[in-house]
Amino acid sequence: MAKYSLDVTGEICPYPLMLTRQKMGKLTVGDQLVVTVDYAKSAEDIPRWAKEEGHSVLAISEVGRTQWEIVLEKA
Repeated sequence: MAKYSLDVTGEICPYPLMLTRQKMGKLTVGDQLVVTVDYAKSAEDIPRWAKEEGHSVLAISEVGRTQWEIVLEKA
């Protein structure tokens, strides 16, 4: 298992989700991706998408006043 990071702060819909999908597509099963977002809708959309695709959402943490980290594990 490897751990990767993706910082999409400053991006608005649909780019954070699109970039997350692209990055997850390059990972192998069991790899983790930590996505940093500062757009509240993305903090909802990315975990929802991940669950729909069968990936695990390991954590969603507010790391700043308007910033979140979403930890995903590729299925």
